[in-house]
Amino acid sequence: MLLAIFGMVSVGVADVLRRRGLISGGSPVTCMAIETGFMPLFSFIAVFLLEGRPNLNRNIAVFSPVTGFLIFAGILALLIAVSTGEASQHAPITRLSFVLTFLLAIFVFGETLTISKAVGVVLAVGAIALLSLDF
Repeated sequence: MLLAIFGMVSVGVADVLRRRGLISGGSPVTCMAIETGFMPLFSFIAVFLLEGRPNLNRNIAVFSPVTGFLIFAGILALLIAVSTGEASQHAPITRLSFVLTFLLAIFVFGETLTISKAVGVVLAVGAIALLSLDF
């Protein structure tokens, strides 16, 4: 749970810092290029600190390039969106990806759907819808 909270804080702070750079006239594509340029360095440091050496298997080799592209495309879309609009609206909408992950985990991995999980997703989607509306 603590790692999930750390991840949430890291991504939230990163969104604010991105917006700061973009509202000062920065390019979303340049921002993405610089971010992704640093990712390999941080990734390899994490591999060696946490695992000692790379641990590659067939599924990692097949799915990682695809997920890397999807994450790149999603972050680039978010950067373009927050460069022209409010981060407080666009970032939560982007984070609705958890709903897709939730549904796919149930159907692909057979994870359990409980009443509390379903209600939680509905409430979260409702909250994000309220954050995204201007009235």
